[in-house]
Amino acid sequence: MQTILLSAGDVSGEMHAAALVRALAARRPATRFVGLGGERMRAAGVELVVDPRALAVGGIVELLPELGRIVGAWRRLGRALRETEPALVVLVDSGGFNLPFARHVRRASRAKILYFIAPQVWAWRPHRLRQLADRVDRIVVCLPFEREHHAARGVAVEYFGHPIVDAWTSVRRDDPPEESASERQARVRRLLDLPREGSLLGIFPGSRRSELARHLPLQLEAFRRLRASAPRFSTMTAVIGRAPGLTEAELRRIAGPLGEGEASGEAGAIRFVETGDGRMLDALDVALTKPGTITLEATLSGCPMVVVGRVHPITAWLARRSAQVESVALPNLLAEAPFVPELLQADATPERVASALAPLFDGPERTRQRAGLARVAERLGPPGAIERTASLVEEMLASPRA
Repeated sequence: MQTILLSAGDVSGEMHAAALVRALAARRPATRFVGLGGERMRAAGVELVVDPRALAVGGIVELLPELGRIVGAWRRLGRALRETEPALVVLVDSGGFNLPFARHVRRASRAKILYFIAPQVWAWRPHRLRQLADRVDRIVVCLPFEREHHAARGVAVEYFGHPIVDAWTSVRRDDPPEESASERQARVRRLLDLPREGSLLGIFPGSRRSELARHLPLQLEAFRRLRASAPRFSTMTAVIGRAPGLTEAELRRIAGPLGEGEASGEAGAIRFVETGDGRMLDALDVALTKPGTITLEATLSGCPMVVVGRVHPITAWLARRSAQVESVALPNLLAEAPFVPELLQADATPERVASALAPLFDGPERTRQRAGLARVAERLGPPGAIERTASLVEEMLASPRA
């Protein structure tokens, strides 16, 4: 029996890792899977040795209070590497943890290494591209421009499309074929027990502790101000996306009084829904998101959005010094044009966020952004990234070790 060790340290990476495990288990039923991940990976058949909540923090300065947890996770994963002697190690996203771990695997094991959903070295800290190439055997990227970027710098990678398209397609496979967008919205609202009437604003603060604390109070205050700004918004409901592994009680504690709806002027104006498979986005009118994979889910659903981001000021300063791009919102990067509003750091105030949200509920700005999202969705490619990556894994397992 061959063993594959996986390391997926965040929610989106775990979702794609679980899909890859299911595809591999169907092809190779005798394979053992162990590693770092959450409940989705456990459900797919992975023996978990590390809880991903140990890594549920983003940024640079933000990592310092969590170093003990991170070192503990590193040691447990390293112990699993020694004890299971895997034929292959699959690293999924989370470059801050997985790139150093790749070096450890290379030194301590004869396992081959696949980096699935490689770190976004084109965005910042470009020196990591050479580290990536030196430490792993094969690299899979998931954005169309990454292949050309890496090739121009002498690094060969595989591009099979984005696995988020597989997830999105799977969820909607059984939808009525002739269903309109408005009919889908009404059906999903019934399915999730959300208000049938009035506008719904989706709020996606993230899954890491540091980003929740910086985003959720800001997002809810922007919702409160938007709701009070005009009669047409007075019955609006905020639907907060609760990432897997988080409880509603945790989110309410972070949000404070706003999370109880006390400042909204009406009981029931705040709802909490687990983000799960992404279907929640079909129920929304507009989304208020942090940067990341959620913006691609909103893109595929055609849901207009505003992107907000806040990190520790020192983290932001360091990021600016090494940044290679002007934008952090993936739809803008893929479109090569800033058509999705981004409000970062000092620009991310409740007033500015509410003002950016207001025109997206109806009118020409909503139409313009939805047209841009449709164009970006086409750039993400067709489904099939997971199966093609599974074929690459089989190829790696079939070839002899160096």
